[in-house]
Amino acid sequence: MKMSRILMLVLLGVLSGCAELQQLPVLPTPQPCSEPTSGAALWLEAVNSAHDQSPEQLQQTLANWEQAYLGNPDINNRMRVALLLATGADAVRDTRRARRLLNGVDPLPDNVGDRELISLLQQWLDEQAQSVRKLDILWKQATEQNRRIEELEQQLQALTTIEQNIQSRDSPAEIENER
Repeated sequence: MKMSRILMLVLLGVLSGCAELQQLPVLPTPQPCSEPTSGAALWLEAVNSAHDQSPEQLQQTLANWEQAYLGNPDINNRMRVALLLATGADAVRDTRRARRLLNGVDPLPDNVGDRELISLLQQWLDEQAQSVRKLDILWKQATEQNRRIEELEQQLQALTTIEQNIQSRDSPAEIENER
């Protein structure tokens, strides 16, 4: 058994040595990415750089981007504003306005990635809106339950007071009966 393993290893070594060595192709050196000029990369880069700003700076950035959009309502300006409204800090977040801007994208961009980002953002905003509606329902239910609990506690307190009054009236009579 040992001999057959040794023979197999030797045979494998000989056969692999006979195989023609193939040289791997030399891959070109990757060039640094150029600055994006449009599309999802540009939109996300702009919004990402704005996320580090203070609330006041964010509000100013939003105002500037909205002015740019009003002056030139192209897809790049629209998407920067929509993304900042959708994902920005509380100082600038307005998901309803973001949704309206996304619904107004017409025609859709030619780039598949850009269209997918728009679709993904629309779905996310829809899910957020649905979550808010569910939270509203749960909040109303919890408020109603708390009101009901308070009513029951008041009723329990009233019954406890009545019971104590009855016991206090019965107590002197019991004392006289025992005499």
